Amino acid sequence: MKLSHKLMVVSAAALIGVSPVLSASQTAVVQAAHKSTAKKTSSTKKNASKKGTIKLSHNSYVYDKDGKRLKTYMGSEKNTTIGKGYTLKYASKVTIGGIEFYDIGGGAFVKAANVGYVDGKKVTKANATTATASAKIKHNAYIYDAKGKTDKKKIKKGQTVTFDQAIYIGKKLYYRISGQTNQFIKAANVGKLAGATLKPVNESITPSDNQNDPTVITLNHNAYIYDDQGNASKTLLKKGQQIQVDKLQYIDGKLYYRISDSKYPGENQWVKKSNVGVITGKQLKPANEKPTDDQDATFATIARDTNVYDEKGIAQPTKTFAKGHVARVNELRYIWVQSESKAVLFYKLQSDKNGFIKEDDVNIISGHKLTPVNTPEIAKNQAITATDADKKSLQDALGEAAAVKASDAYKLSAKALRDSYDAAIDTGIQVNTAISTVAQVNDTLSKITTAKNALNGKKIPVNDLNNLTITEADQIVQLAATANGVDKSAIQFSKNNTILTITGANGFQQTLNITDYATANK
Repeated sequence: MKLSHKLMVVSAAALIGVSPVLSASQTAVVQAAHKSTAKKTSSTKKNASKKGTIKLSHNSYVYDKDGKRLKTYMGSEKNTTIGKGYTLKYASKVTIGGIEFYDIGGGAFVKAANVGYVDGKKVTKANATTATASAKIKHNAYIYDAKGKTDKKKIKKGQTVTFDQAIYIGKKLYYRISGQTNQFIKAANVGKLAGATLKPVNESITPSDNQNDPTVITLNHNAYIYDDQGNASKTLLKKGQQIQVDKLQYIDGKLYYRISDSKYPGENQWVKKSNVGVITGKQLKPANEKPTDDQDATFATIARDTNVYDEKGIAQPTKTFAKGHVARVNELRYIWVQSESKAVLFYKLQSDKNGFIKEDDVNIISGHKLTPVNTPEIAKNQAITATDADKKSLQDALGEAAAVKASDAYKLSAKALRDSYDAAIDTGIQVNTAISTVAQVNDTLSKITTAKNALNGKKIPVNDLNNLTITEADQIVQLAATANGVDKSAIQFSKNNTILTITGANGFQQTLNITDYATANK
């Protein structure tokens, strides 16, 4: 084979290996090599052939009409990424959620930011850049991310900053720093804008407790959309999204809200109430009866706008409930609140493993009645650091450990009981030397006392140590086996029950003292 022929075969194979798969509905404009005569074609004719096309300058994901990445495209997950350098036909340029896309047909879109050429013309920096506006910072301003969280980095007062987007995060308006995808500044800290008019890309839903207003829920967890049979779809709603709903209903024993929001078109769409945090507007009541298997549940109606608290009684500012909200609760307990120096009664939320609401913030309890699982004193002890006086009883128990271990009660108990006592003593030593709470000290002392009281070893009473009956000898063998943690067959009497031996796993035989396991009746 000639060298030129070999090179042609290798080149063809290489091209096949790197060519990405495109949608059948999307025609690639093949950049074939032209013969020398084709070079004479006018540039006007070239540009005309590229009308209605875009060429990718970066690898690009394929999105749907809502700006969400497609999981499969043309029947395959591999087709959801189109490689850099490909030329595609497009129908129009659209804006989805404040981001520009090109419609490539078949319900598929690619981001404009990944496009290098449009209609055969290179996208210049000038026409590729989103409209911007500049302003001076009025106050020292923290930089926030898209969730409204900050790592305390700030921009100082007087600096001029360029922005390319206005957006509501929660109830507050922010401006996005130009060229950054996840850096925002509160509009309240920004002076008058100069340049393009930045209109918010979303809407602020102002919370309302007016029973005539639409019901709006705010998700406190990512949440799938379900149908009215409780079947989950593949659509995932993000934590923090605000959604209008019009119905509350039990589905398979769980409460769901029905979505009635123009931003989420479609019928028979439901979201679990357990994924909902703040509820504003009309407070909906279940449209159907609570299932009978839920009859032991407890529900608390919130008396006023309130925070959710953690297990230490500290308010969580990002978790709130509006007045009238009904929450399922499963426990009533006292929590020692350090800032108030007292034990406060809280309900434990069913939907949040570390979430509590104050009993004082509840005005109606329906369903199963709950009683406190602890007392104010126990709650205090669980939070207060133990003093030397608090540890006195524990120290006394540790001090008698040597005497306990020398007793028949310990030595002749089963190995498991001895191990339990040893472990309790080891824990007690750690708690005694560490900075511990009163509850930890009391709990450790209780475990030592329980383990000590469980020690039940005692010698076998016999009439004559030198003339054991068959029953007495058998009882001694059983006790020796229990105390040494071996099978009964490893313990044997010989020479008319006057010699007691134990045989180890290695076959080594050792003589035991009969008086360690038996005592003569007086």
